[in-house]
Amino acid sequence: MKVLVTENLVSGYGRVQVLYDVSVSLDEGMVLGIVGPNGAGKTTLIRTILGLVKPWKGRIMYLGRDITGLKTSEVVRLGIGYCPERGGILRTLTVRENIELVLSVKPGAHEMLREVYKLFPILNERANQIAGTLSGGEQRMLSLAKALLLADKLILLDEPSAGLAPVLKEKLTEKLAYINRELGISLLIAEQDPALITKVAREACIMERGTIVRKGSIDELLRGEVLREHYLGL
Repeated sequence: MKVLVTENLVSGYGRVQVLYDVSVSLDEGMVLGIVGPNGAGKTTLIRTILGLVKPWKGRIMYLGRDITGLKTSEVVRLGIGYCPERGGILRTLTVRENIELVLSVKPGAHEMLREVYKLFPILNERANQIAGTLSGGEQRMLSLAKALLLADKLILLDEPSAGLAPVLKEKLTEKLAYINRELGISLLIAEQDPALITKVAREACIMERGTIVRKGSIDELLRGEVLREHYLGL
C-alpha cells in the first residue's frame, strides 16, 4: 500500500517557484531518502506535504486520501509526524510538558508513550528539565519523540542530522532504523548528508533545483559515479 504519493507537485514562496513537477511515492514500511545540496528544494517538499507551504499545482495522497491543500493541523491529525531541522519543541516548557501537549492533541498516543521512553530513556530522566536547556542532540531526540507520538504510518524528517556530532549522528541512525523496522513507521528523510541515508534507506531520490533528477536504489544512486555527478557536481 502506498503511504504517500506526490504527483507533479509545484510550489514556492510568493512568486518564486521552488518545486517543479516533483513526484515521489512511499510504500508502507519504506524509508525513502531525498538527497541533495542546500537549496535543492528538499525542505520545501517536506513543508508542502505538511501544508506549511501551499501547493500551486499537483496532488498529495496519504493512505489513498487526497490531502492536497489541507491545513497543517488537519494533516497532523491524520497521523503524519514531522521532525524539522530546527525547533519542533517548545523551549520554555519542560520535557514532560512538551510530551503532554502532544498527548492532549492525540490521546491515542498514550499507547506509544512506553515505546518512546524505551527508545529515548534520556527524556524520562530529564522529564522536569526545561526543553530549551537540553543539549542539541537531546532536543533533536525530543523533537523526534514528539513526531513519533503523532505518527500513525509516516514521519517526515527535514535534515535530521544537521549540526550533530558524528557520535550523535550514529545514535540517531540507530533510532531511525528501529522506528522503521520495529514500529513499522515509514520515513521520508530529506538530508544533505548522504551518509545517514545509506544506512537507513533502501531507495532514494536525488534532488536538484527543485526537481527529482534520479530515483533508484541506494546502491545505484548514492555510491559511485551517480553521487559524484549529481550531488558533488563532479
